[in-house]
Amino acid sequence: MKYKTLVIGNNNLIIDDFFVQMVDDLEVVSCSTRYSDISRHIKYFVPDVFVYCMYNEKEESIRQMVNVKPMLKQSRTPVVIIGSKEDCVEFNRIAVNVSDMDIMRPFTAVSIRDSIVRYMELNYPGRKEEALAEKTKEREAAEAKEVDIDSLKNVLSSLDAALSGTASDEAPSKVEPKTADNNTPIAEPKPEQAPAPEPKPEPRVYTDGRKHILVVDDDPIMLKMVKEQLRDAYDVATAISGKIAMKFLERKKTDLILLDYEMPGETGPDVLEKLRENNFTKDIPVIFLTGVSDKSKIQEAIALKPQGYLLKPIDHDKLMSTINSAIGY
Repeated sequence: MKYKTLVIGNNNLIIDDFFVQMVDDLEVVSCSTRYSDISRHIKYFVPDVFVYCMYNEKEESIRQMVNVKPMLKQSRTPVVIIGSKEDCVEFNRIAVNVSDMDIMRPFTAVSIRDSIVRYMELNYPGRKEEALAEKTKEREAAEAKEVDIDSLKNVLSSLDAALSGTASDEAPSKVEPKTADNNTPIAEPKPEQAPAPEPKPEPRVYTDGRKHILVVDDDPIMLKMVKEQLRDAYDVATAISGKIAMKFLERKKTDLILLDYEMPGETGPDVLEKLRENNFTKDIPVIFLTGVSDKSKIQEAIALKPQGYLLKPIDHDKLMSTINSAIGY
């Protein structure tokens, strides 16, 4: 497991280094310096370490870290600031007692990575094991929920069969007609004919006419974050594996699938191939999500002809515009 690292700030060169040169030890997500954006990422990403990469930062951006710190403290997340000596001094003057570690120039991407990893190992031993246990727990819960859904489906099917009734193998017994005192047969009242059962409606997932999106990713944190970004405009369902996604599509409809490119076991391309082979799912638009920026990987994904391809961390505006281009709002 890698240390989950939330990165903000104006120093884009250092932030790029996090995504390119530190990915072996750090699982990196970036966001803007807006308070609402930071708080949302803390809530759904739950970082192990928070990094502020500083360059010509506005005073109000630094000052708001005083309010961010309590949220990070609840999840035992340290704050690391990176910048020149002047930047670090200014940060500590404005946001007193917020920084847990200062990394000042001169530095390299390797020295930044080593400093963060060493700090986490010394001050938060067992953090990786805790993250692995939590991720395993969430995965097992998702799989158990899927089993519960299948069990409920079987119970409902049994109830439908019992309520509709089944034909009996035995012939009905003959009933003699009743007579009055003058032996005149009395006509039996005809039983009311039961109304024909209404056809079962086709399962739907839409509400209020909104379009539906299925997000498939093996990372529960990523599922939560994407769902949060889409919830105001679309109905959203999530699946933690391709297998669960295919089971979902047996019962429900969706307008578009956001599909993680690299998943353990059954990869995104594997799932896309199954979708295209199925007459009921072959026309569903698919947009790949991936944290791999390698040029050859991108070319491989494009060769599969998805409707889009988005790099993680996912920019909200880019995500919405790509979806809008594929299916509209």
